[in-house]
Amino acid sequence: MKLLHPLPKSFTSMLRRDACMSLNMLTLLLVAAALLSGCATNTSQPALKARYEAARSIVRVELIYNEEDQLIVTDGGGSGLTGFAGLLGPIGAILALTVDTSSRMGMAARTDQRSKEFTAALKSSGAAMTLNRQFAEQLATRLRSSGREVKVTPFMRATGQLAEMQVPELRPTPGYSTLILRITTAYSAADATSSFKPFVLVEQLLRNEQQAVIHQASSFADVTEPTYFMYDGLLKDTAAAHQGLKQGLDRVVQPAYAGMFGDDEPRTVRAASTQTAASSSTEAAQAR
Repeated sequence: MKLLHPLPKSFTSMLRRDACMSLNMLTLLLVAAALLSGCATNTSQPALKARYEAARSIVRVELIYNEEDQLIVTDGGGSGLTGFAGLLGPIGAILALTVDTSSRMGMAARTDQRSKEFTAALKSSGAAMTLNRQFAEQLATRLRSSGREVKVTPFMRATGQLAEMQVPELRPTPGYSTLILRITTAYSAADATSSFKPFVLVEQLLRNEQQAVIHQASSFADVTEPTYFMYDGLLKDTAAAHQGLKQGLDRVVQPAYAGMFGDDEPRTVRAASTQTAASSSTEAAQAR
């Protein structure tokens, strides 16, 4: 499948397009992200149970993910929301890019430049730019362990709010439900006095074969190491920095699965247990 312009013009425009909402809504999202780590956590337990049941009933999944690693480096230094974003952690620091009009250009330009420099440094070091692909394959393996048939499709980055994520020009495979992933990998410092730490965010939207939304969820890993007090340290230690992002994505695999399908044990395991129990019953009957 041909990838159509997988990268936006800048990292900043990518974040702004992802948010795509008013200032008031963004402020509310900052608070919700800090306290809840996902939009679906406010949902009532009966509603969540219904969503999990609908998700569990799906047996064929096409997993769509943004193939191109988009490595972001951002800090809240110089922003009018520095103190606020610092209290809200990495999500606040990232989303504050779209909120603070007074310092938007300076902060946006710095984020865009540093993101490009960090990406270029990683590429020149020989690091494999496959973080997103590795995560998608790990999640696909987890889905297959539950007895589902999975097709993995790399494409461009999804746009829009989580509940309405769309992948431009995507043609879903007939007979498959569609699980859209939007993967964000970053090094973030809440303000000018904070250290840069790895942070990953995975947003998911599940649609059935008719492309009706069934469930949405988001998971993040706020990894504590490696830590860089200065941007130059991050730029020079590309191998460890890259590994920090990978560790964050590795940690998100199971939470991403559970957030969408619940903490059910793999169907294949249940089937094997059932067969073992049936065999034991038959042997016991024959022994009598």
